Amino acid sequence: MIFTTSFEKHSDWELSLKNNEDGGEAILEALRSLNVEYVISSPGSEWPSFWEALARQKKNGTPGPTYLDCGHETLAVSMATGYTQVTGRMQAVLLHAGAGLLHGSMALYGALGMETPMLVMSGESIGYGEGEFDPGPQWYRSLNVVGGPQRLVEPIVKIAIQATSVDTLYQSVVRTGELAQRTPRGPTYLCVSMEAMLEEWSRPESMRAVPPPPKSQPAAADIADAASLLAKARCPFILVENAGADQAAFNALVALAELLAIPVLDSPGACVANFPKSHDLYLGLDATPYLEEMDFALLVENEAPWYPPSNSPKRAKIVTVGNSPLKETLVYQVTGAEQYLEGDVALTLRLLIEALRQQKLDASAIAARHARWKAEHDQLRQRLDATEQKAATESTITVPFVTSLLREVVPDAVYVDETIVHARLIREHVNWDEPFGFFRAPNGLGQGLGYALGVKLAMPKRTVVVTIGDGTFLYNPVIAALAFADEHELPLLILVFNNAKYAAMQYYHDKFYPSGTAIAAKDYYGVELKGVKYEQAAAMIDGYSSRVETPAELKAALNEALKSIASGKSAIINMIMPAKVR
Repeated sequence: MIFTTSFEKHSDWELSLKNNEDGGEAILEALRSLNVEYVISSPGSEWPSFWEALARQKKNGTPGPTYLDCGHETLAVSMATGYTQVTGRMQAVLLHAGAGLLHGSMALYGALGMETPMLVMSGESIGYGEGEFDPGPQWYRSLNVVGGPQRLVEPIVKIAIQATSVDTLYQSVVRTGELAQRTPRGPTYLCVSMEAMLEEWSRPESMRAVPPPPKSQPAAADIADAASLLAKARCPFILVENAGADQAAFNALVALAELLAIPVLDSPGACVANFPKSHDLYLGLDATPYLEEMDFALLVENEAPWYPPSNSPKRAKIVTVGNSPLKETLVYQVTGAEQYLEGDVALTLRLLIEALRQQKLDASAIAARHARWKAEHDQLRQRLDATEQKAATESTITVPFVTSLLREVVPDAVYVDETIVHARLIREHVNWDEPFGFFRAPNGLGQGLGYALGVKLAMPKRTVVVTIGDGTFLYNPVIAALAFADEHELPLLILVFNNAKYAAMQYYHDKFYPSGTAIAAKDYYGVELKGVKYEQAAAMIDGYSSRVETPAELKAALNEALKSIASGKSAIINMIMPAKVR
């Protein structure tokens, strides 16, 4: 007896397929219309028609997106997020069925929180082998999702829809991509059936180049009101969280601060570099010392400026500038804003500057304010410098020493941080004077390496330094990330901040139970991480690896690691650090 495999079942039908343009070409043409540069994929068996279209694109020399395969869904999504954070341009991500969506769901949720536009697609079968087309038994037995894969991601994307016909496929892809770029921006999802992708596609008579999303701006009267109040303020402050992903917004923020000598406070949770750290008006991360005297607070892309939320300035007029300042992704949000200037941040800040120049400004008050805040800035810088000088004399590796050493040996570094207990110190001691020098990985540990690869893809000539906790390193798809970095010559310098524990867990246990049994007996749960040789992962791609315990060892290791980076190979340095940070 001869048994026929499922892959041979419909061979006559499969042989009848001609090299016609089908749904795969419709998808690729839509991505061209959307000006997508990269299709980043952790692939599945639903995509042969798209791959066939890519093969035709290459053979014919047709301009179009570059396809990047990577071995993990979290990696694919977080790479797209990192790339878009630098460039501002939306990319596409192809995943596998519902299983791939679930694997990438944390990164999708992170992209939603960061308002990162992204077009995400995965496939399904709607016939399960009952007709001429045989998708394979896996689609019947294990890959189908009741209600469709879109059900799985509806809460974590802007919109989740389905395309089951080749006749609507092109326009569905275009529309889903356009929706991702509209305010508030975020990931969108389109489920595409394999049957639709394999059907012959008739090109529309005309296909448009998709225009960029429009930039909105506040009403002129609102700008004028805010400018009048700001000009009269005696002690105004700017509190910024996530404006630095746009060069124009970064520049406009500097210009506004300089016009009125307004000090700038960074948010401790900021994900980007927002303001030059060497500037006289930069005052660091802590707003608390200034709340009593603050009489005007300009919140720039700052969704949560106060903590606790009730700890806000009681006598200040609070004005918010942002594309979408009220966040649907937050369960609870209290800014205290009395006025919203909603619209493109760079454009809004420039309009505010123009309106202020029409006001009668008090030059002497501005000069006095500048002198005061310059002195405050200088004191902040002196405190940080003193901390770094002290760290240089110690026998253990600390954050101030690491950051000062990196400034010396990698002056052009771009930092991607995914630490927890070290995060504030890193943000305080890393210096930048331009945007795109610092990034914080999205919420949800395990995205740092993928995010860093997206940043590196956008800035291939810059050295990308990943600062990552030992526990966080375990959450990341390390093998897939290193393999991708090696294949595409996007080497990362990975510094593992190893305190041999989930220190945040111990910190809060001790905080909540200061006289408890665990602290007395030193019997902690969910805390200890012992003996993992994280650096040895680099051996898989012949990269540099080192375990260091002293500042001298770190300095020598960094020099060797940079040689590895220069040769195109990632490097991992496992830095043994003090267990107590806070």
